[in-house]
Amino acid sequence: MAKNSDHEKPLHIVMACSEAHPYAKTGGLADVAFSLPAALAKRGHKVSVFMPFYNQKMAPMKLRYASRYEMLPVPLGDRTEWAQVLEHKLDKNLSFYFIEFNLFFDRPGLYDWNGVEYHDNAKRFIFFSRACMEAIKVLQMEPDILHTHDWHTSLCNVYLKSHLYKDQPAFRKCKSALTIHNIGYQGVYHKSNLFWTQLGWDYFNFTCLEFHDQINLLKSGILNADMVNTVSPTYAEEILSPSYAFNLEGSLQNRAARGHLRGIINGIDVNIWNPERDSLISTHYSAVTLAGKSECKRALQQKFGLQQRPDVPLLGSLSRLAYQKGFDVYADSLEELLQTDDIQVIVIGSGEYYLQERLNSLCIRYPEKCKVYIGYCNDQLAHMLEAGSDFFVMPSRYEPCGLNQMYSMRYGTLPIVRATGGLEDTVINYEPEKPRECTGFKLWELYPHALTNTIRWAVSIYKNEPDNIDAMRRCAMKKDFSWNHTAKLYEALYNDAHRKF
Repeated sequence: MAKNSDHEKPLHIVMACSEAHPYAKTGGLADVAFSLPAALAKRGHKVSVFMPFYNQKMAPMKLRYASRYEMLPVPLGDRTEWAQVLEHKLDKNLSFYFIEFNLFFDRPGLYDWNGVEYHDNAKRFIFFSRACMEAIKVLQMEPDILHTHDWHTSLCNVYLKSHLYKDQPAFRKCKSALTIHNIGYQGVYHKSNLFWTQLGWDYFNFTCLEFHDQINLLKSGILNADMVNTVSPTYAEEILSPSYAFNLEGSLQNRAARGHLRGIINGIDVNIWNPERDSLISTHYSAVTLAGKSECKRALQQKFGLQQRPDVPLLGSLSRLAYQKGFDVYADSLEELLQTDDIQVIVIGSGEYYLQERLNSLCIRYPEKCKVYIGYCNDQLAHMLEAGSDFFVMPSRYEPCGLNQMYSMRYGTLPIVRATGGLEDTVINYEPEKPRECTGFKLWELYPHALTNTIRWAVSIYKNEPDNIDAMRRCAMKKDFSWNHTAKLYEALYNDAHRKF
């Protein structure tokens, strides 16, 4: 194991999550749920990851997996269901375990279909949480840490301390951690769903599952996990206030006051996102030799039918087009910028219909300056955008962590961001007297005039002080956003879970 002062011996870490890339993905959780276990395994820990087997997404992969337990009994309400446990062993320290139960997980979407949430999601993920606990017990894993992610597996933290599992030998040394990726998603359901948990009405109280006469699965995890973290230090502070906490500020303040809440920035795969050897971009370059970036810009302009001008600043964005991401404000800002300023703009994404229409209308009115691609963004397009843009715009209302600003910095593309969550923690705002220490441009108030002024500020530096832009690019490209760095912080979290409890 890589030497770490907090750990003289490897840990056995069991993770429970609802998705992981490349098996099934709807968002950033999937990237974390694969990359973090892989990084921890490389550091010498044994890591076992549980997730559902989504048959319609994963069926072609099934023949590659070994069956570990054909008939796993899973108590659910007044009955016992039977699931299969499949294993995909990636190396000696890392295995993924899939809970196969087609009644719940053989569906076209993970949580919804065509935007409509499945009516039985509470039951589905109560079942999955219970299946994880039963599989750990039956497979005699005896973990040191049970690490859960978001509301889907929060109930595992309750089960671990409940009469159902606390005295089981498999859990005798186990402590727990919960990672909140986005507190806006909490798993709030009718209280009748408590029946499926087999916990009993004693657990329907304000210190566990009860939430305005409903059950709140995320809240139960926050109050029962030994340690809680979210995906950036600033977001960990923001969610203590009613403005960000979606009515869970009391539960979070309770944990923070006892030193049980912290923020850990997600990592990125620095081998995949590497302009020195990225096979998806037209020319390689580095912090030492930036020349290839202009060729990547030319290739991006050509791809989108923009005039191939090296002198014009190119602003890129790749995002879910949603109110949370601030694209209504960006569209307002672009109304003025595209009319008066010498810039080029590329936006890639999909999401809320009215935002798609607003951006498309800008593209129609300013075809020489603005290009919008609505739809799925493949890997090559994403890498071309990161490498070829001069600036990457992320005007989020809130952003628990954010990944694209870190991808951008790896490619010397300077982020223009609202200072919230992980954007505040990862981007260093430009200061004219020390450009070699800065990596981007920030605004604090999110309204069109503020965003317009910040973009004009960045564009002015680009046009009038190119040496400062190059210095910022080099600084950004040298930042360490690797998963190895993040894994060390999770080791400290696990260590505290054992030390404090």
